Amino acid sequence: MKDKIFEMYKSISVGNNQICSECNNEGALGKPVSIYFIGENFHKSDDTILFVGKTAVGGLGIGPFVDNLFTDATTFGELSLDLKEENAKRRAFYSYTNEIVTQYYGSFEIGKQFIALTNLVKCNNASTKDETSYHIMEHCINSLRVTWREIEILKPKRIIFYTGNTDYDDFIENFEPENYVDYLEIERDKSGIWWHGRYVDENQVSICDILRINHPDRIRYIGGNAKDNYISKVVDWLHMTK
Repeated sequence: MKDKIFEMYKSISVGNNQICSECNNEGALGKPVSIYFIGENFHKSDDTILFVGKTAVGGLGIGPFVDNLFTDATTFGELSLDLKEENAKRRAFYSYTNEIVTQYYGSFEIGKQFIALTNLVKCNNASTKDETSYHIMEHCINSLRVTWREIEILKPKRIIFYTGNTDYDDFIENFEPENYVDYLEIERDKSGIWWHGRYVDENQVSICDILRINHPDRIRYIGGNAKDNYISKVVDWLHMTK
């Protein structure tokens, strides 16, 4: 699956096409960063999860540069999810995901075979946080459709968007998986913290469930039982949508 996704990047000349050049006109924008991780048995299971962050952090230096187009971040992503990368334990994006996978599958080593991790926007104009403009979101997510193309290859059973109540909602709500007939809004938190939707086929069988929830980094600063409550919420949702 990694090979297919990398071939897709090359086919659209990610980072080196007209759409990307319009983004680069905004200033110091990093080079595109690939999908972060794909479990070795992702394609063999009906119980898969794709975790999606906002904007890829980093770039050159976290992996090899491929065909002068994009950074291969998959080794960095795996080390981070394994909490073996130097700063991973301090970043809730990885540590919370690790705990969710561990609790849901019963073991991180088992669960990591069936998960993937990526970001909605492939370039960043900051090194440690999301300062992505709406203009860049529009180009990368809607016009170039890089993440949607990844999803078309992966075909995950569930997608968890770690994007919070932000402009990214506009783009997520435009997402349409292949071969779906209807979209059902299952549940939406009135405060806007999270929502759950389901895409179904002509027989009303689920093709893909999506959960949009706050980014783990935001929960980390709340304290108290916020982390445990957040992880439990996600794990309960995964069991419900299995």
